[in-house]
Amino acid sequence: MSYYKTRFQMMGTFIDLAVHHHNGEQLLKDCYLQLQEFAQRFTVNQPHSELMNVNVHAGVRPVRVKTDLYELLKIATTVSLDSNNPFNIAIGPLIKTWRIGFKDAILPSDAELVSKLHLVNPSQIIFDDVYQTVFLTKVGMQVDLGAIAKGYFADQIKQYLVSQKVVSGYINLGGNVLTIGCVLGSSEKPWNVGVQDPFGARGQVCRMVPIKGKSVVTSGVNERFIEHNGKQYHHLLDAKTGKPIVTDIVSVTIISKLSIDGEIWSTAGFLSSANDALAYLNQRPHIEAIVISEQGQVHVTDGLIDDGQIIIERCNKKFAYI
Repeated sequence: MSYYKTRFQMMGTFIDLAVHHHNGEQLLKDCYLQLQEFAQRFTVNQPHSELMNVNVHAGVRPVRVKTDLYELLKIATTVSLDSNNPFNIAIGPLIKTWRIGFKDAILPSDAELVSKLHLVNPSQIIFDDVYQTVFLTKVGMQVDLGAIAKGYFADQIKQYLVSQKVVSGYINLGGNVLTIGCVLGSSEKPWNVGVQDPFGARGQVCRMVPIKGKSVVTSGVNERFIEHNGKQYHHLLDAKTGKPIVTDIVSVTIISKLSIDGEIWSTAGFLSSANDALAYLNQRPHIEAIVISEQGQVHVTDGLIDDGQIIIERCNKKFAYI
């Protein structure tokens, strides 16, 4: 059976897809078109996207959206309503104020940030399941799916590929990695996914994680930031203050079956300290986490074992691939 792979730029990053399938070339073309559609509909960086239509009508009227976007917005809002974590789908006004990751990024004044805080309240997002509408109740509110969308996209692409009888392959959406089965051409060998060293160059890893059919997603303060007077301001914002989250964590990596869970909890796990994050993430079902502190210490949740080079699953006190 043939091996096909492709790389292309989309959503501001490089995307890598690979499959082991006799019709792999066509499948990868289908995946490209599906990702292109998602990118156009779910973005806040295009004024006429389906998601921006919701934002444009904030405080004006409910907006009907397609089922996939509706369900994703509901999932993101549910997590956002948990005040114990920093994940917040309504963070859009703060993101637009800072513009971290864009050429026109600025350091906003405290007054500017305070003026936006009343707009980042996810309880002001109203859903109507009958008409499948979404209503942002205050003028100026903006939802942003940047902390969850790629995970959803990856899961949908995997679902399609599996439906086409793909048994081996991977999806890498700019570091958001989701695998299908085992390594191409093997029935046993797991995929080895590297965890980015937050203190090293891009692509330099500090641990390897062997996985079969699972997802690895990392969020880190070194991914996007601006500098002002020698101080760095990262892109993970606190909806309570409007400023970057104050924490001793530099990165959170989530290992999960679904990539959407990896996206959610790699952001939601950015609590004030690595110890708080571990305690919180240990309570979340169906995920494991790797938390790296600013002191360079690597912490893992209870279901993992770290030998200093490879992180594997703890299973009945024996080593087993994830």
